[in-house]
Order: sequence, then C-alpha cells, then structure tokens
Amino acid sequence: MPMPGSTTPAAPANTLTELFGAAVARHQAGALVEAERHYRHILTLFPNHAETHGMLAVALFAQGKIGEAILHFERTVALRPDLPGPHEDLARAYMAAGKTELAIQAASSALERGETAKNRALFAHCIKSVLFTADDGRFRRLVLRALLEGWESPRELSNVCISLIKLNPAVSNTIAHAKAIWPARIAAEELSQSSALAAFAQDELLCRLLEYEPVTGVDLERLLTNVRHAILIGATRGTGEEGLLEFYCAVARQCFINEYVFATTEAEAEQARQLRERLEAALTAGDATPALWPVVVAAYFPLHSLAKAELLLGRSWPSSVNAVIVQQVDEPAQERRIAATMPVLTVIDDGVSRLVRQQYESSPYPRWVRPGPPKHLATLDRRPSTQPSDILIAGCGTGLSAVELARQAPNARILAIDLSLASLGYAKRMAHSFGVANLEFAHADILKMGSIGRTFDFIDASGVLHHLADPWAGWRLLSSLLRPGGAMQLGLYSRLARRNIVAARALIAERGYQPIADDIRRCRQEIIASDDRLLKSIVQWKDFFATSECRDLLFHVQEHQVTIPEVNAFLVENKLKFGGFVLEPATLQKFMTRFPEQAALTDLDRWHIFETEAPDTFSSMYLFWVLKSASPSERPQ
Repeated sequence: MPMPGSTTPAAPANTLTELFGAAVARHQAGALVEAERHYRHILTLFPNHAETHGMLAVALFAQGKIGEAILHFERTVALRPDLPGPHEDLARAYMAAGKTELAIQAASSALERGETAKNRALFAHCIKSVLFTADDGRFRRLVLRALLEGWESPRELSNVCISLIKLNPAVSNTIAHAKAIWPARIAAEELSQSSALAAFAQDELLCRLLEYEPVTGVDLERLLTNVRHAILIGATRGTGEEGLLEFYCAVARQCFINEYVFATTEAEAEQARQLRERLEAALTAGDATPALWPVVVAAYFPLHSLAKAELLLGRSWPSSVNAVIVQQVDEPAQERRIAATMPVLTVIDDGVSRLVRQQYESSPYPRWVRPGPPKHLATLDRRPSTQPSDILIAGCGTGLSAVELARQAPNARILAIDLSLASLGYAKRMAHSFGVANLEFAHADILKMGSIGRTFDFIDASGVLHHLADPWAGWRLLSSLLRPGGAMQLGLYSRLARRNIVAARALIAERGYQPIADDIRRCRQEIIASDDRLLKSIVQWKDFFATSECRDLLFHVQEHQVTIPEVNAFLVENKLKFGGFVLEPATLQKFMTRFPEQAALTDLDRWHIFETEAPDTFSSMYLFWVLKSASPSERPQ
C-alpha cells in the first residue's frame, strides 16, 4: 500500500503486494531487465512506494546504471529517512560514481540511525581514500573510533588519519618549519619551548596511529624525524620531559614498526649509540636507569638487539614503557621460539627460492599490528557455508591476509605456507593473539607443493608468483592443486604500471646501493629529493615508508613483470576461466563507462586496451581471480 503521507489514490491492498512480489521474483531469478520494467510500472501506480524505489535502484545498480540508481536510492532515503539501510545503499552508489564526499555523508547518516558492524565497515570503506582539509571534530572522532575498534585495517585508514592529524596547528606549523630547514634539524629546545611536543602528545589520533601503522607521507616523516632527534637530545642531557613519556613511547613503537626508516645524521647516530652503551652497562651492572632511556634507545635500535636485553623484562616500568619492551623484546623472542618448531612441508633447494628466503628472513614483510575486519573474498561465497573448504595461502608472509581470511571463513581448513621462518613466526604469533584457530602454518616452497598430496578448493597466491624463477611454472603447479570447480586469487606485477620501479632500480644500480638498512635510508632520501617525475611518484606508495617494505619494493632479489595478454594466454593454455579483477568501485565504473557491455568486465582484451590508455590502473599489481572447470568437459567461455 502507499507509504504514510503519500497522495497516491487508494487501491486494493493486494494489488501492490502482488505486483511487488512478482517484480522481486523476477529480480531474484536474475531477470534484471524484466524486473526493472515491472518496478517502473509499479511506480507509475504508486510513485511514493519506498521499497520499489529501493529495489529498482538495486536492479539498476547491478546493470551498471549508476546515475539512475542514485536517483532512486535518493528517493528511497527521502521517503524513509529513519532507516539506516537506504542510507547505506546510497553510500555505496555514491562511491561507485566517485562521489566520495556524498558517500561519506550518507554512510555517517546510516551510523546515526543505528550502528551495525556492516555500516561501520561501510563508513570506513568510504572514508579511507579521503584527505580532509577541514573538520569540526565530528569526522576525527569517527575516524579515531574506526582505527581503535577495527572498522578497517590501520593501513587502509592511515591516509585519512594523517590528513586529519595535519589539521592540528602544532603539526602543520612544525611540518612547515621542518621542511624549510631540511636536512638540518629543529633545535630540541625550540620544540620543547614552543609546546609542540606537548601538543603532539595530546593528539590521540596521532599517538594511536604511531602505534598501529607506519606513517606515510614525507611531511609527517620529517616531523617525526625531528621529534625523535629532540627526544634523544633531551635524554642525553637529562632534560627529557617525563610527562610526555607516553608520547615518546608511541614514537619508539612507530620506529620499530617502520624498522628505523627515518634519516639519521652521523652525529645523531653517534649520540644514539652512546646512549645505547650506557643503557647496556646499567643493565649489566644492575643499576637503576631513567624510564626514558630504553624508550629513546628503542627509537633507534630494536631493544632485542641489546646485550642482556632480557634484563629489561625483569624490571618494573611504567605501562607505556613496558608496552615498548614487550613489543621489542618479548614478542620477537616468542617469534623465534615459534619459528624453531615450525612444521616443514618441503625442502627449499631452488637457487632463487633460497635468495628470496634469505631476503625475508632478514626483512619479514609486512610488519603489522592489527588486522582489519574479516577479509571478504567473493570466490569463497561459491561454496555452501556449512561445508568446510580447504584453502591454501601460498606465500603468507607475516600473515595479515591469512588472519583476515581465516576470520571470514571460520569453518575452513586453511594452510598458510612461506619460505621465511621469521615471517612464519610473526604470522603464527599474531594469529594466536587474535584467537584464530583454523589456520595452520608451515615452511614450504611453492615449487615443491606437488609432493604433499593435498588439493584445495581455494588458493590465494596474491603477490608471490612474480618472485619465483618462473612465475608461470609456479602458477601451473598451483593450478594442479586446485580441485575441479575451485577458485584462485592471484596478484602479479604489471609491466606498464611499474615504470617508476624500473627507474628506481636503474638509480640503485648506478649509485651502487645495497639492500641494507643504511643504503635503503640513503636511497630513499635521494628519491625524495629527486626532480625526476617517475622517481618522485614512488613517494606516493605506502611501501616506501618502512624499511622491509621499501626493500621489497625497490631492492627485491627477484621480480617479474607481466602483461594482460600474457595472463590471458596462460589462462587459455591451462583451461582456466578469468573471474574478474579486484578493484575499487570508482575504477570499475570508469571501465564500465569505457566499455558498457556487462561481458566486458571479464574480457581481458578490453582490459588491455583500458590499461594501455590508463597505464597506472594496476599500480599496485594485477589482483584477480580465476576458476577451474568443474569437469573435464567444461571449457572457459
């Protein structure tokens, strides 16, 4: 029947019910065009029926008619403003149309009408790509909650957090000063006397981000480089402010997470070494030490590298200092113990595999603190939820995606393998800390997995094949482990999109930089200062802002880059069906505008044309999924 307040003439009660039910039945059967026609007919009779506007919008959205869908979602919201659901639908449609600001408003309206896990995650998804230039505090509070409560992973929220942090006048003023005098440092006394350090300590969003995720962006990196230097000077002179200890601990935890990527002058490095020696001597002698000493040393060196580091664990410290010591002494010790007992599935005797393993033993990748919400993979939805799936994560690294996937599929049996014991130790410790019980870790080489006698319903090989001696051989081997009807998610580097990485590697070869921390720091500073457009573009990558991630990005011992036609040829040869790229809605909408036919989404020839016209589309990598035929008689279409 008509909605309350409608001016639509009265009609038999069953007329609307029957018409709407018939339209929904067609919709559910996949007959979108026919369902659309029926919904439109209903609206000629009942123009204020909110449910019909909503369902018509859903049908239009599914056909890629985003603009029309938005009009009907907006009408639904106008008719039923009290419900969160229509606001959520509208936010998704705005995001698909690239109207991010409107999407955020709709998503926050949904939160105001009743918070759910679903609309909290939606808000975080909308907000993560936004850079604020003004805020009255409303969005800062919501973003802080999103970070603290895990609405999205800290990595996805870091850019929006930083944009809000930079609205703090103390932060923006100090950034401007640091930029003006770089590479010189701001005098420690000036930072203290200007109350800048105190202002930073009061910024909860800044402090929590420092603890959770490597900060990105040259501006904030230089500010923190100056802050660290000021803390060091204060500690060596005995003038450090104990009242700011919690903030200093956040800085130390940040330095451990980013693996000491900040630039260091020779004089600064010498002062840090001297303080480290004083701390080691005090620990050995059993002498009392200021609480600030281990914190400042932890901002320059991992505490587990100290002589007698274990003695730090036996002392009483303020809670914030103790958190630093647990992070840098206790947790690495746990990881070493776990790695020593890690099950071994295969030998690792391939020459390239050994080199790659060596890199990740010294540089586990990535170092993460908190996962996001359960990772959603559409390919898993193909199996009944009551039937446990066997899943292989080939190259799990430090386990971030493995933990997120295991939380999404709690009934699945998941095997996560990697070449690096250091990475596996980190991954297993983190999985245990988040209560993940359906995740089995093992030491193995992808190239030898055919010997273990297991097959899988789903295989995730996102970002590992391009580090093999022969990526196609590795992919072929993994395909042989996939059961009929199974799915696989893959990540491969795009040759077109990594032109800047090629330029950086040329610079590295010319300068003779080595894959060690000091050279990585020097190389980064040269790239930051460069006027070369390709080199400068690397500064936009989040991987640039942590040592092991920068090593993976620019100094990797083995990397292959591929093209879409090469991927397509492999799929045809190996009888695999392309399922689609995993991309942001706005990118998909651009593609659909260029190629409106629905079938184009899985047409790799069209995607090749699209990437040729927009070569930075896959700047991270090609992330996509494929299907294996359910029976020998089936062939990809």
